[in-house]
Amino acid sequence: MMDQGQQTPNRLLNQINSTFDFKRLFGALLTNWYWFVLCLSITLTSAFLYLRYTTPEYAMYSSILIDAQDNTPAQNLLSKIDPDNDKSKVNLFNEKVILESQDMIQRVVDSLSMNIRYWAIGRVKETELYRECPIKVVFDDEGYTGGRTQLNIRQIVEGQFELTEGEHKERVLYGTWIKRKWGRFKILYVEGIEVNKGYLEATDFIVQIENKNSAVGRVSGRFGVTLQDGRTSLLDLYYTDNIRPRGVDFLRTLIWYYRQNELQSSNYAAEKTKEFIEERKAKISDELQNLDSLTVGIQKSSDIVDVKSETSNLISSKTEFDRQINDIYVQKQAITTLRNTLENPFNNQYEIIAGIGISDPSLNTFVQQYNQSVRERDALARNWGPAHPQLLDKESEIAALRKRIIDAADKIEKSMNRSLNNAMENQKEIAERIRVAPEVDKDIKDVNRNYPVLQNIYLLLYQKLIENEISLYSNKEKSKIVVEPYATGAPIKPVKKTIYAMMFLLGMLVPGSIIVLREMLNNRVINDNDIESQTSIPIVGSIGRVDGADKREGTIVVGPHVRTGVAEQFRLIRANLEFMSSSEENRVYIITSSTSGEGKSFISINLGITMTLAKKRVIILEFDLRKPKISQYLGIPNDGGISSYLAGMTGLESVIKASGIHENLYIANCGPIPPNPAELLVSDKTGQFFDELREMFDVIIVDTAPIGMVSDALVLSQYASVNLFIVRQNYTEKHHVRMFDVLHKDGKVQNPAMIFNGVEFLKKYGYGYTGSAAYGYGYIYGYQSTGSGYYVENTKRKKKKGLLKRLFTK
Repeated sequence: MMDQGQQTPNRLLNQINSTFDFKRLFGALLTNWYWFVLCLSITLTSAFLYLRYTTPEYAMYSSILIDAQDNTPAQNLLSKIDPDNDKSKVNLFNEKVILESQDMIQRVVDSLSMNIRYWAIGRVKETELYRECPIKVVFDDEGYTGGRTQLNIRQIVEGQFELTEGEHKERVLYGTWIKRKWGRFKILYVEGIEVNKGYLEATDFIVQIENKNSAVGRVSGRFGVTLQDGRTSLLDLYYTDNIRPRGVDFLRTLIWYYRQNELQSSNYAAEKTKEFIEERKAKISDELQNLDSLTVGIQKSSDIVDVKSETSNLISSKTEFDRQINDIYVQKQAITTLRNTLENPFNNQYEIIAGIGISDPSLNTFVQQYNQSVRERDALARNWGPAHPQLLDKESEIAALRKRIIDAADKIEKSMNRSLNNAMENQKEIAERIRVAPEVDKDIKDVNRNYPVLQNIYLLLYQKLIENEISLYSNKEKSKIVVEPYATGAPIKPVKKTIYAMMFLLGMLVPGSIIVLREMLNNRVINDNDIESQTSIPIVGSIGRVDGADKREGTIVVGPHVRTGVAEQFRLIRANLEFMSSSEENRVYIITSSTSGEGKSFISINLGITMTLAKKRVIILEFDLRKPKISQYLGIPNDGGISSYLAGMTGLESVIKASGIHENLYIANCGPIPPNPAELLVSDKTGQFFDELREMFDVIIVDTAPIGMVSDALVLSQYASVNLFIVRQNYTEKHHVRMFDVLHKDGKVQNPAMIFNGVEFLKKYGYGYTGSAAYGYGYIYGYQSTGSGYYVENTKRKKKKGLLKRLFTK
């Protein structure tokens, strides 16, 4: 035996090993395989039904590229005035906020009527419809004003529907307005190649209507915008929906409204630029007009518009007036000469008048007529006499023309006099204006000193205004669609592989967890490690589980020709006990346990038979004076007995009885159950009883009451060569094993040993050997109990070929 210092570390190590006995857990899992099959069947069937009847969710994606717009002249002007107003830089976070804004999503909801959804009622579940829905509910301009409403619609005949709202039913006609407290609407048919008209006759419809704000909130939770890594101005849009066409339409409509919003923003900037330019232009125009007014005032007061050109013009005008005066004098002289020629009686009255140098049309006409008449008169005078009537008429005509020429000359002379006077006055006025021109030039320059600067600014603003108008009409979106909206082919949830994997894991995890948890929380002894972790008391052997061992027919498992595994285990225990008590000739083995039902009587009987097979004279003492069983198992009458002997009521001969199993095996039955068994055990008769039996028998086996319940075994342990504690698999609790160890350490029990009873080999708990196979035999023996308890048959089997085969082979 190891000393106490060596036993303590080993026991601690055994406790750790027993806590994590993976072999035991693995064996427990394998032996409960049917629970895994059952749970997997349930979970995988549930997964199949879930995938079949759950509405799938699909993901829709799109990508847009936000370009930095080139600076237009208007933007250049605004950026110079306000640097923070530079629109050429792209802020992707701003664009993300715009795309995810409630206003933008509400536009899409209004456009696609996403606050109204339709379902077709099926036999198992309702199917949501979108493009294939043959009807639609349309509200008037006031729209829907309620919270959440559900309508049931069924077509009775074409053009007539049964409308159900709660408990209220009514029949309505196609296209007629229906008034409710939450709005006015009508039911219309939908046309299109994707519409399924078969729904009208095959099913009823559920129409769910919700407030637009609620719809916006629901849709917003399904939509999102993500930014790229920062190297590109790319925005990824995603949306989830159970109907792929509706999700794609949502993204397309959202992008369209977003791009329209870009144009509106650009137009707004252009309009603000226009307002700014117009305001500045008007102000500068007013300033220019003020300067113009001052200049015009000076010019008006001095009657000079442009001093330099005006002075040059005045000088030119003065020269011109001088020339005109001279011309007038010359013409006047010519008129005087003409008149004198025509009025002088001494001159030839029929003389041709040469060029007079006067550009008066009337006078020139008269002169031409006069000259023509003179030539005609001369021709008549050469051909006719002086008294010819035609000649006289022509001379009268010439006289009349002469008078007209003289009158015209008088008029022209008067006109020339007036022109001469005017020219002379103008000449004088121009001379005066030439004199004051330098002073006027100085005044105008003083007034117009800032005029060119203002004029240039005005022209610049006018130019920018034109450019802004051009940019307004040629404006375009700054975003480009890189990836058109599309829907994934497979749903994002539920994912078939994931659901089956999860349910498979669940089917494995639930029974596995229960089994593992049960094993981890199991406080009962399962294998040798559990015993060794609680005590240093040696185990002299293990007894396999025997069905019916608690009944009379199955009590005896040992015989002279029996070679079962259990019989061999009893022979091993016999050898170990002889080794432990080799120094004593008459051996006493006390057999006890922590509680009843652990197999003390079964082991006492079969251990006694095993001892007799070794040519020993054996007696089994039924010292469980409270609940005896051996007499009952072996069919021995209960007269006399130990209790009567200890009470002094009978002699030893009435206590010892033949067992009927073997000639060397005897039984000392309990006798009547005494009211005071503890007092009987501490009497002197008990010691005398053991002394007499030692002289008569080689081996004395004492079947006592459980030591964990009463003190009988402690009293009897003083007579024992070896104290055997019975531990039953999956029955005895670990703290009872610790109790045996405490009794031994306290010196109350000497020379203890343990027998591990009721062990199920290779069936449960990872216990790794079976009967004879554990000792290297090539055969596994079977037995069948008879009336006398002897061996009937044995069966040759193949040797073990591996852990898995042994675990699944009985």
